[in-house]
Amino acid sequence: MPYYLSQIETLDNLQYVAGLVDGFNQDRFLAALMGKRNISTDKIVRMKNELVEITNRLEEEYIALEEFGKVFNDQFATRNNKCFSSAMTLLRKIRSGMSKMIEIYRGFAPKNEAARRAAHAQEQTLDLYSHSQMGGQEYTPPLFGIEDFTPEVRELYEALKRFMEFMGKSFSLCESILEEEEQIKQDPDACLERYHIFKEEHRAKIKDMLDGIQLDSHVFLAENNPAIKMRSEAASERQFAERGFHNLTESATTALASKEIVEEARRGEFTAQELWLFDGCERDFIRRVRFIIQHFENYLPDGYKRQTLPAKYIACLMWWSKPHEDKSFVAYFTKTYKEAGGQFKVPNNSAVNQQKNELKNTDSEYQSLVERWKSVEIG
Repeated sequence: MPYYLSQIETLDNLQYVAGLVDGFNQDRFLAALMGKRNISTDKIVRMKNELVEITNRLEEEYIALEEFGKVFNDQFATRNNKCFSSAMTLLRKIRSGMSKMIEIYRGFAPKNEAARRAAHAQEQTLDLYSHSQMGGQEYTPPLFGIEDFTPEVRELYEALKRFMEFMGKSFSLCESILEEEEQIKQDPDACLERYHIFKEEHRAKIKDMLDGIQLDSHVFLAENNPAIKMRSEAASERQFAERGFHNLTESATTALASKEIVEEARRGEFTAQELWLFDGCERDFIRRVRFIIQHFENYLPDGYKRQTLPAKYIACLMWWSKPHEDKSFVAYFTKTYKEAGGQFKVPNNSAVNQQKNELKNTDSEYQSLVERWKSVEIG
């Protein structure tokens, strides 16, 4: 088992390591270097040259990280094959710097029997950053300043200082991106907006091949796709988006979007709820019921003053339209009416059902409403 764990997978991890990088100073460098016995001048020169080369590469990677950071939180999903860490995704953009930093911390971490025993006693790997003399391990300040050391040591310090400054900038940028990500995760509407953008972009790519997509394929089964499974278990699309933002891979989300786009194309203008609720009805009739609900205030008695729609009128529409389930009809009515800008309160399911139970086909109000509804011209 390796002694040390060097992965950074959470915002807290990142902030801790960023603090250590920011805390790098001359005294820590000298104390760590003096702790290395018999380090040769040639090795110090090689370390300096490697740091200069890596830092130049890190400058380029930092620019790439900046560009990636501009779009990272606009993306609903990622291309990783597994459930991923946003911190690791960002840090891969500065992989040269990360590899070198880990090498530096590991090079100044204890490798003796005590470290092995400590790891074994805790039955886990030790955190590299807190155990390295270049990181969080306590140290004794040196008696001499950098000016008392050889030119090679001074050059190594300057090279390491510049490297740490760039790593600090990179960590700071990652922190700000991850903090923005956390804010988005707390805003379901922002998550939903990003899913809609993802879906519409995918719709444009597959619009000419919808007829060839077979939804009975195994790739569209919930047990084979975490995005489809998450959507099936969510109470709403909004809840799904809140849970799925930056928690699903691009491939899984693409399959979900494909499934929904094909289903929408086959339904036409109708929702899955409408087709289930009025199963067996002509599409023109479903369209008529929806239109009536959207304009329900047109059918209220003259001078109607109450704040709540009459439960009897909704019961009449329920009786006439013969929905698959009464409770779901009231929920559908409420949603459709409110989304159309309805100003009245909608009575609850119990009130509507009570009126329905008392209703008869011979009721004059029922007959009058049905005659009006049959003759409605749908705009």
